Amino acid sequence: MATTREMKPADYGSVMAVLERNGLASASEADWLQLWTANPLQAPEAPMGWLLEDPHRGVVGTFSNLHLHYEWNQGLIRVGVGFAWAVDPEFRPHSIGMLRRWMRQPGLDLLLTNTASPRVGEILSVARFRPVPHPEYDTALYWIANERGFAVSALRQLGMPGADWLSYAAGPALRVLRRVMERRRPHEDRADVRTLDDFDARFDGLWGGLRQVPDRLVALRSAAALRWHFKRARDSAGMALLALEEGGELTGYLVMVRQDHAAIGLTRYRVADLQALGDAPVAVRALVSAAVKVAREHGVHVVEVVGLSSAKRRTLASLSPLRRQMPSWLFFYRAADAGLAARLDSPSAWDPSPYDGDATL
Repeated sequence: MATTREMKPADYGSVMAVLERNGLASASEADWLQLWTANPLQAPEAPMGWLLEDPHRGVVGTFSNLHLHYEWNQGLIRVGVGFAWAVDPEFRPHSIGMLRRWMRQPGLDLLLTNTASPRVGEILSVARFRPVPHPEYDTALYWIANERGFAVSALRQLGMPGADWLSYAAGPALRVLRRVMERRRPHEDRADVRTLDDFDARFDGLWGGLRQVPDRLVALRSAAALRWHFKRARDSAGMALLALEEGGELTGYLVMVRQDHAAIGLTRYRVADLQALGDAPVAVRALVSAAVKVAREHGVHVVEVVGLSSAKRRTLASLSPLRRQMPSWLFFYRAADAGLAARLDSPSAWDPSPYDGDATL
């Protein structure tokens, strides 16, 4: 009979084996452990997660657990993030115990996950989790930065024979379309967007302004929290950090990370976080326009945005994005009390992005 127990650092090999057997990405031992040991927000008593263990087969299921700090009107909201829930098929009927352990943690105000598979989404809905109240969290916005590369991958996705050859015609057509769309965009004053190598002390000052937005759930974005969150992407050279400066101070930034679709050869930057004081439209447009330019310089095929507040998405509509339907709804949450649940039951309470949860860790 399979039983549930807490995950420990020594379980690294068993956890990776379960993830790989079930088609999820693995990580180096150092990258995996630093999620907890270097997390400035992890409560010392918080479990790393839970394992499902069979006396004959060993570890057959895993469920990871992180603690994060959010704020609501500058008051602390303690959040538990569940991720990397993977169970070998024959043991899935016994896997609900790990979910229950996560849900019953004391001292948390909110539980969330933003990488739910379709099946996990069904289970969470039964457990009274709610989809984040965002009208388009299942619709990605994207901009083509490398027309021929994108054409090859799109033709492969469609199963077209001779995709490489056909792309020589499709690529230039997409380039003409892109230039036509760019001419229709609103003219903006030139903004000072720069590429940075790391999250310096100025991010603490910017966080002081971002946290003052009223009646919005906002994740901690101090320099230390951002360095921890993006360490793996930064170390692997899979991250680009763009910052908007004014008088030497930061007024906004954009982080994008590589999340390629290897099966069809698509290279992709996904915007992990986009913040600007007051959600200023000029800043939002400048940062995303600069992101597409950086992707073009790096030869990356597309820049993609998932989520963000309704105000930011309205701003991005002026940059003529293309749209892609996501395979499923990814983001679910459950509040510990009715008062917080009522406050969060409004699109204006959220600015959801891959930075929430584990989607870009």
